Amino acid sequence: MKPVTKGFVRFASGFGRFLGSSGKENPRIDRRAWGLAVRSLLLSLIYLEGGVTLFSRRKAKGGVAGLALHEDSLRYLELERSGSGLRVVRQEFIPVSSGGVVKESLQKVGTVEKAFDDLKSQLGKFAFPVVLGVPSRDVTLRLVEYPKMPLGDVRDALALEFDKYFPYAWAESASDIAEVDVPARDAAAKSTVLVATCRLSYMRDLLKASERVGIPLGAVEPMNVAFFRASMGPRPREDAYFIVGVEPEVTHIVLGYRDNGILFRSTLIDLTNPARRNSEEDLVPILKDVQNTMIFAGNQYRGIEIRNLVLGGSIGENPRLKSLLEAGASVNVTFSDVWTTWGVPSPLGNVPGYDAAFGLALRNLL
Repeated sequence: MKPVTKGFVRFASGFGRFLGSSGKENPRIDRRAWGLAVRSLLLSLIYLEGGVTLFSRRKAKGGVAGLALHEDSLRYLELERSGSGLRVVRQEFIPVSSGGVVKESLQKVGTVEKAFDDLKSQLGKFAFPVVLGVPSRDVTLRLVEYPKMPLGDVRDALALEFDKYFPYAWAESASDIAEVDVPARDAAAKSTVLVATCRLSYMRDLLKASERVGIPLGAVEPMNVAFFRASMGPRPREDAYFIVGVEPEVTHIVLGYRDNGILFRSTLIDLTNPARRNSEEDLVPILKDVQNTMIFAGNQYRGIEIRNLVLGGSIGENPRLKSLLEAGASVNVTFSDVWTTWGVPSPLGNVPGYDAAFGLALRNLL
């Protein structure tokens, strides 16, 4: 089983044939075919062993760019191999007008498209294929269990009862699945899959905006998955652990097991005022969320031990929060610094907030 964090869906070449040269939907294209194509091309979230060829993964021969959609900015990073390591080719910060992305959810595609255009003007041209990050709260990630069966059969079964798990039908979704390792005693007798899904109309609008600007998309994936990949680091793991990303309005908690993310949670916690970041009262909701996730994991997986927590995000390097988590959750807390973790110097200095962009760019370089 390949790790979910290191092998992700790729876009098939020729995606542009579904759009006219103006970026408008080609009226000659069957709408059902368009929907199926977008659904298939959707999220670079899944590695399928022996699966559909659209989902095959190849390591990039050159560099890869990661483009993360944050509330205040686009954060763009180009990575390429350098000997046995990696090198940053280019790093950009492009402001996004208010209202484009709100609380890590895309609200105005036109506002983000304008920022895409600003990025293109700044770059002159896109030198590498781009992995586009989808705001984390716009994608649902959850585990679903079935009796042991081939992954194709799991997909067929899920399609029949999709609305049992999600608030819309399979036909209205852009979805995919990956089989993951879980710390359950009966794991070998079950097929446990991580399902990634968003509404098809949402993904169609985002892809069209990218197409109109001329972004050479190589893949799309949720930003919390990219953040998890970057924060986990290059060394394989065998334990269970937390990775927590703290942003001004949203905190992400990921339960990792080995190289897989098996539980993804995003909570609205308002830390936009810098004074609140040093207030224990305002930081306690993060601790409670970690504690609740730990209780949930303990109920799901008897005997699981979670001893380590990686703390990152644009405002995650917070000694007060570190102490609070260590005392309240009985975990060893380390700060995530992707530049040091991966041994890659940043042209702008070791600035925080590029975790997701870094993880997106890593996608096809691992």
